[in-house]
Amino acid sequence: MLQIGCGNFGPAHLAGWARLGLADSLTVADPRPDLAEILARHAPGARAVADWRAALAEAELVDVLTPTDTHHAIAAAVIAAGKPLFLEKPAAPTADEARDLLRRAEAAAVPVQVGMYLRCHPKGAALKALVEEGAVGRLLHLSARFLGIKRMRADSGPLANDAVHFIDLILWLVGDVPSRVFAILRDDEGRGHDDLAAVQMRFPSGATAIVEAGYRLPGATPDPFVPGTLSTKELVVTGTEGVVRFSLSEERLTLWRGRHRRAGAILVPDYAEPADIAAPAADPPEVMARQFDHFLRVLRGEAAPVATLRDAGVAVARVLDAAREASRTGAVVALA
Repeated sequence: MLQIGCGNFGPAHLAGWARLGLADSLTVADPRPDLAEILARHAPGARAVADWRAALAEAELVDVLTPTDTHHAIAAAVIAAGKPLFLEKPAAPTADEARDLLRRAEAAAVPVQVGMYLRCHPKGAALKALVEEGAVGRLLHLSARFLGIKRMRADSGPLANDAVHFIDLILWLVGDVPSRVFAILRDDEGRGHDDLAAVQMRFPSGATAIVEAGYRLPGATPDPFVPGTLSTKELVVTGTEGVVRFSLSEERLTLWRGRHRRAGAILVPDYAEPADIAAPAADPPEVMARQFDHFLRVLRGEAAPVATLRDAGVAVARVLDAAREASRTGAVVALA
């Protein structure tokens, strides 16, 4: 394996490979001067190189987690070399670039998996199973929050870095792309990147969704990714027959079965007691190991692809593009 990039989330990737017992097969390309020290801590046995191009020819699988604006050029080179590609989210800054990568990958028959963390989190997978088995009935509304008072990245804002996780999870649960998108993005520091994102979506089925993310909104639980930060990361899914809440911050998946019933002129809640759904807890290295393991099983023909360039790449990028356009114009953006 060749891992290209080792930024803030790089150690989680390293530890994910290590948990699969594959650190000795890993080459990591990043010019940072402390790379050898990071490898010794998270993936002993891995090899460090400064330039990924020199290591590409001998790689059998490539893991890319560089800044998003570099994804297209690097991923295109990996695809041209015929190497299976694990590409961190978002796959590309724009839908046009994501479509181009999809076209290249399909033409070259190169497998690509997008790193959508919540799809491979045990509780995210359990939530998907609950929705598919009809535990909450027909989906009505999905509401997500990804909040914390934390550092503002130089290369992106909460729309592409944080909200994208729940946007992808919502599209995965609904099984469709929204027909209409509205959003408010704030850049109060003038960085050229949002520091607050509120995105509303309406789906062809009639289901609606809202995702809120920001760097000035306090959370309630210690963040495993950003030490010293309190975060709230949760998705509430409301349906005709119940409600389920997935809290990544609290590592809880809770189901309320029931609905509102008519009592004369009013509707009153008639729900069973909340039930915690059993699903393992998972730290970031464990989730990364699960993502990598699934991709390896796909390459061996043992599993169906998940988080493909089409659904987790192009579809998500279309929503991000629409959110930016809606915020710029103040108008609802329709998606075909």
